[in-house]
Amino acid sequence: MRLILSLAFPLIISQLIALTLVLTDIWFMSHISVAALAAGGLGASVYNFIFIMVSSVVGCVANLVAIAYGKLVAQKEVAQEQINEAVKGGILVSFISTVGCLFLFSYAPSFLAKAGQPTEVIQDAMLYLHAVKWAMLPSLLILVFRGLASATGNVRSVMFMSIATVIINVPLSYVLAFPLELGLAGLGYGTALSAFIVVMGYGYWLFKHPSYRQYIPWHNLNQYRLGSMLPIVGLGVPIMLAALMENGLIYGGTLLAGTISVTALAIHQVLLQCLSFTWNINFGFSQAAAILVGRQYGANDFDAIKATAVKSFVLMTILSCIFCGLFIAFPEVIINMFNLDNSGDGAALLFKTVLWVVAISFVVDAWQLLAINLLRGMKIVNGPTIVTAFGYWGFGIPSAWYLTQHYGLTGIWGGIGIGLAVTGVILVVMLYNRLVKETRMPMESSPI
Repeated sequence: MRLILSLAFPLIISQLIALTLVLTDIWFMSHISVAALAAGGLGASVYNFIFIMVSSVVGCVANLVAIAYGKLVAQKEVAQEQINEAVKGGILVSFISTVGCLFLFSYAPSFLAKAGQPTEVIQDAMLYLHAVKWAMLPSLLILVFRGLASATGNVRSVMFMSIATVIINVPLSYVLAFPLELGLAGLGYGTALSAFIVVMGYGYWLFKHPSYRQYIPWHNLNQYRLGSMLPIVGLGVPIMLAALMENGLIYGGTLLAGTISVTALAIHQVLLQCLSFTWNINFGFSQAAAILVGRQYGANDFDAIKATAVKSFVLMTILSCIFCGLFIAFPEVIINMFNLDNSGDGAALLFKTVLWVVAISFVVDAWQLLAINLLRGMKIVNGPTIVTAFGYWGFGIPSAWYLTQHYGLTGIWGGIGIGLAVTGVILVVMLYNRLVKETRMPMESSPI
């Protein structure tokens, strides 16, 4: 338990700090106008949707490094070679993916128009999107460096790097958005500039550290080859598809909210931040558990994996229930934070009405997040991807669409909750069955 918490705490803090950047941008948007909050939130949703897809692949560097790290005692040279390949492969994937994403962003206006978003909202959303898109490459490279550091146990550096990001980003975005009057574009440029500064600083510090000098990305350039991307792509593409299913559910709700009203879209953005808050805590925790499971998988210790899984589920369930109660009990804190009382159009009342549905979703969201990350730690990715397609798109999206016709924004979040619940329960059962099977027979490396 202590080992899980020692790894999880810095990663959770890091995730919350990263969320602070998003919340700060949303808070700045809300102080421009409700229309800016709706448009900027829509632009941020487009960027985050694509970034999450790509980062799901690049993030596999941490899983591969953790598995290789588990082999370090028995097979030192093999483990070091695999770690080096994962780092350089992750960097290659980052560069190639960024080029593709910049191309995709140019089609965002036509896509949003076909999705029924108002023209004036699309125009303002693109101001933010065209600025923040330049954060893609440095953000992906940060993921590679973070994966190397966290998987080898250097999680405190990840936390300090995240703190530095906030210190740089918040004042930079404020100056660009307000004193220089760049508005939404200024917020996007502030995020991009801070990401470039942080990746250069953190990369320099990390590879000056004696433990990581043998993995310096600008040395041995001949090791950059397309083949080094194959383990990352092989593990990452199913994870990307699973992320696509989940975010298709979440951001599909954003598109549905946009068809109701500008106020509903603005409230939906705030509710997304509530879910993101608990998601980031759960993600930091599940990432720590997945790192431990990856090491234990590399060492072929399934009894330890089972113990890690049980302890992690107990802790995350308790934590999620606490957050559920707090959000339901104190909605005024969030209302005041995002200035909803002064927004008119019944924004505060609508927020209170929908919040309880979102809060109940916290627990099942935690289950599905932890289960899928533990399975990934054992290189099991294909089965969970099928489950997410079944739960999110087979139940979640149809439920959200149907309930929206009768309950508006509350119906959207009811459908999202149904999708998360179905997926979470099935993934927990899948993880349980896999652990029971593996503790009875020798390890197999097939990613089923």
